[in-house]
Amino acid sequence: MKKFSLFVTPATPVVPTRGLNTQILVAGQSITVAGADAVGGYIINPYSVEDQGLTKLHTLFVDPTGPAKTFEDGTTYAIPPGGYYIIPANVANGVWVNSTAAGHKFTAVQLYLSGQPTPDDLLKNYKRGTFPPVGPTGVLQPIQSYLYQEYSDDDDLQAFVAAYNSMQQDIVDTFNGLNLPIYTKEPVAGALLDWVARGLYGMSRPSLISGQYKTLGPYNSGEYDTQQYNQWDLLFPDQIAVTNDDIFRRILTWHISKREGKYFTIPWLKKRIAKFLYGTNGTQPNIDQTYQISVGFGPNYEVTIRFVLGIRTIIGGSLYNANDFQYNTMMYGELDSTYQNLPRLPNMLEFSQCVNSGVLELPFQFKWNVVIG
Repeated sequence: MKKFSLFVTPATPVVPTRGLNTQILVAGQSITVAGADAVGGYIINPYSVEDQGLTKLHTLFVDPTGPAKTFEDGTTYAIPPGGYYIIPANVANGVWVNSTAAGHKFTAVQLYLSGQPTPDDLLKNYKRGTFPPVGPTGVLQPIQSYLYQEYSDDDDLQAFVAAYNSMQQDIVDTFNGLNLPIYTKEPVAGALLDWVARGLYGMSRPSLISGQYKTLGPYNSGEYDTQQYNQWDLLFPDQIAVTNDDIFRRILTWHISKREGKYFTIPWLKKRIAKFLYGTNGTQPNIDQTYQISVGFGPNYEVTIRFVLGIRTIIGGSLYNANDFQYNTMMYGELDSTYQNLPRLPNMLEFSQCVNSGVLELPFQFKWNVVIG
């Protein structure tokens, strides 16, 4: 067993506290008894079977470098019945114990500097909460105002103080109820939504356009005798609309959400599009399929996002070498098919306007087109 000086006078006062564990519940499974920030302590293996809680005496094993084994080696030390072990200060991985007997009880005390929070203090004062929180995480009640004792018999002043405290509570409840960062629901709407989006997320409410910009000037962009030679014009779309709260929240979520990760892929893009279409007020519903959203790449870095509203299946016609092909029995170029209508997707037009307006972040290397149908 490793020897340490049992009586050490620390430079600053220390506070003894119970070890993290005082019993081996599973034989051969190592447990911790002291944290890495403990400045000392001791472990005692009881001398009697009654104190060990066993039918016969067992040896306790301790290791200050990591999980203890059930035998001695370079780091694991054996504590015989009635023996003790002095816990060294500030062990990086804590101090661990082990035993070959389930239910083995022992004594463990760890020392902390005076004023330093102990594990018991942490358990008492801090509790693990849920994330995201289900309610306000700040102060729920203000500090109550009160009258000095010499004025406590004045009913008017007491009523004034009571009204003041009630107004303060209303203010606290109002701010707790706002939940300003949560822009997906009331009361964050209208001008308050603009203020939150600008102040917290750095975005202003955009105006959406119907159509795309058109440039006149380059060769083959206009008819002869309709514009001056070497003139360059940029034609803006005619229809411009102010974005409502619902679409603005969807745009915010498009920019802010990191749920799908950081790497661009086709499934990544299709899921984000589907969430824009179905996520009322910028919420993020669970998307299980994106069959009606098609993404195709063409020449000159053109990308087409198509919303599929139907499926056409070819069942016959003048298809050479097909099973039902016969000369002089069908018209030249005839094509027989069936068409299955699919449900329309919500907010398709609004998504197209957002892409055309450039308010949705997309890889800038490509030219994006949105086709409905």
